[in-house]
Amino acid sequence: MERVQPRSLAPDIAAAYGLTRRESEMMRYLLQGLSTKQIAAALGISPYTVQEHFTAIFEKTGVRSRRELVGKVFSRTVR
Repeated sequence: MERVQPRSLAPDIAAAYGLTRRESEMMRYLLQGLSTKQIAAALGISPYTVQEHFTAIFEKTGVRSRRELVGKVFSRTVR
């Protein structure tokens, strides 16, 4: 039996919370451990825009931080 990686479940989790395609992409980068600067560089957007996307993600998922979001994703994959 192979363990499921939270990163591979990001699209399903994003859909469950009604995240946009871009927000889902942001979450995937977050689960890969990228910083705000790294995400901004990868997507060709400003770090401020990355933060705005994370604010929207936090509101939709009911968390207040990246750490909480990662914990929520991991707790969903353990069950």
